[in-house]
Amino acid sequence: MKTVKEILYELKMFSELVVTLGYAAILQNDVDLAVEATHIKDKIRSLSYDMRISTIYAAKTARNSHTEIPQLASLLQVGVAAKEISDGIDDLVDIVIRGGGAHPILRSVYGMEGYILRIEVKKVSKAIGKTLKALNIEKLEIVPLFIKRNNEYLLEEINKITLKERDIILLRGSEEKSAQAKALFQ
Repeated sequence: MKTVKEILYELKMFSELVVTLGYAAILQNDVDLAVEATHIKDKIRSLSYDMRISTIYAAKTARNSHTEIPQLASLLQVGVAAKEISDGIDDLVDIVIRGGGAHPILRSVYGMEGYILRIEVKKVSKAIGKTLKALNIEKLEIVPLFIKRNNEYLLEEINKITLKERDIILLRGSEEKSAQAKALFQ
């Protein structure tokens, strides 16, 4: 079982990711990004549950329940808030999934801090067996957000992970540079 600290860290990372993906999905009108956001929402739901279980275990061993229990309750509130954030993203991605598309005013108001590119490593990709560092992705000013392998999200030291077939990579950068980055995975 993960510690509360580990779960909090993952909740923070996945909450940021789901918001990024939700807005990117609607602004880019990208169904794949919308679907990926729903997968991350499921991960947040699972982490929120794990948070409750770990906090209950921590409460059982609390030495000074009058001070520690309220502190543990604040941890639970963070888990609830992260889940509420991910629930709100459903409304955004639903626009894309239903196929309605975003009204142009949304793009003018929200803009894009960076284009989000979702790449699946194919069997014939020249990236198989290489790391993002070896592919010199940083020279394109592209930031990797995660690598998803077998429904597991790899968030740490992403640039050092050896790529395998069917890995899903999420990258952020300019739309122009994203096209160059995509070519690295052909």
